[in-house]
Amino acid sequence: MRQSVDVLAVFDIGAMSPRPIRFKVLEHGIKTTVKVTDIIRIEWMGAGGTTRIEYDCATVSDGRRISYKLLYYYHECRWELQTA
Repeated sequence: MRQSVDVLAVFDIGAMSPRPIRFKVLEHGIKTTVKVTDIIRIEWMGAGGTTRIEYDCATVSDGRRISYKLLYYYHECRWELQTA
């Protein structure tokens, strides 16, 4: 499942891709802020004229490690959260 999310990201000088810091996700009608604890992999993807960056990320919450994927659509400046 994918949903649009608001992401706070850092655009470092000289870096090819933005680095997500935290994002807000809608869960059960309530917006929750999630801190990006670890970025495991960054991969640039391109198909059909659309360039996106896939971030495999993890967050530690209540002693559990939660993995998820953030997608950044480069030319649209839009973020999506992809969950299993």
